[in-house]
Amino acid sequence: FYRLIMGGIAIAMFALIYLLLTLTRVGIVVRSAIYKPRMAEALGHNVPLVFMGVFGVGAALAGLAGAVAGAFYTTNPNMALELGVMVFVVVVVGGLGSLGGAMIASLLIGIITSICVGIDKSLADLFSLLGIGDWAQDIGGLLTLKLSSLASTIPFALMLLVLLVRPSGLMGEKEYL
Repeated sequence: FYRLIMGGIAIAMFALIYLLLTLTRVGIVVRSAIYKPRMAEALGHNVPLVFMGVFGVGAALAGLAGAVAGAFYTTNPNMALELGVMVFVVVVVGGLGSLGGAMIASLLIGIITSICVGIDKSLADLFSLLGIGDWAQDIGGLLTLKLSSLASTIPFALMLLVLLVRPSGLMGEKEYL
């Protein structure tokens, strides 16, 4: 039940940030300060103050996320090592600066990882459908590793694949200089 509450709060946080950035004047000022800071300053907006406000809102959201997740996850000094790497993978796969891309990437990575944990098959099992399963078993190594034991490396393989095919991420925009 608590996982559902955490998911609901995360979705609500995402929806509020998305609506704030896309439908309000504050969102327009923030986006203009990010993409065209000199133009935003010329229009009379204090860009450093905007960045400070964005940092403050981000810190408040991180605090809310920590308060909600802290009751479920074991809090320890190594949490940044455990969760930070996966956050990096989500941002890279989704596309740097793309809120929608991060949402899609997090759902994609979570679903694929969860499905892979439940699959107790290896490449040798797949090759046995082609009639060369005994050969694959004799070779061993990577061919006999179960997908469920490799589930924690799947997000990194997905990140590698996305970087090879689309370096800007799933929904990232290519920057033109």
